[in-house]
Amino acid sequence: MGIGPFTGSARATLGVMTALVLGFGAFRDVLDNPSSRLARSIDGRIVGVRQTILRGFEMPVSYERCFDQTLALAAEHRPAFVLGFGVAAGRVAALVESTARNRANHTIADVDGSFISEHGSGPLQIESRYAASLANALGLGCSPDAGEYVCNSWMYRVLRAGLPAAFVHLPAEGLDADRVAEGFGRFLDAEFARG
Repeated sequence: MGIGPFTGSARATLGVMTALVLGFGAFRDVLDNPSSRLARSIDGRIVGVRQTILRGFEMPVSYERCFDQTLALAAEHRPAFVLGFGVAAGRVAALVESTARNRANHTIADVDGSFISEHGSGPLQIESRYAASLANALGLGCSPDAGEYVCNSWMYRVLRAGLPAAFVHLPAEGLDADRVAEGFGRFLDAEFARG
């Protein structure tokens, strides 16, 4: 099965495909978040055979505002796909997250000082159907646990909203933007070809 709900409207409205690449901003001890740097460095690139335009933006490390911003950007840009990035400083390699869970560490506040423990009623977990193919295209492995902080919350809510999306956790040193752009282009081409 190919890429989901925004594909047709993106084609009809713009005549070109757009994909969002979102990274998180500063929080706690992470003053220069590599996921934000990556998203901003990819903004405006055209990738793949289908010439998909990548739009990169920074999101706040806020349970509410990151999701609200994603919905607003999706409404504005009508993306064929949404790719999120975050940092997991303890990791030694970048990994595509396969599963988001309806949970959060209620002892750690976001940048707004907010705490949550879950997202109310809803499935205990949601899997990204794109994780394996994205990991293959980027040359990365997969992780079954997106954590218990804002990254997991964002992934859970975006997937639950029905957006075609995936999420990648980066190590502190980040990931090469050219590698990401080229691999993401291959992924998008393959998904569109499945149609």
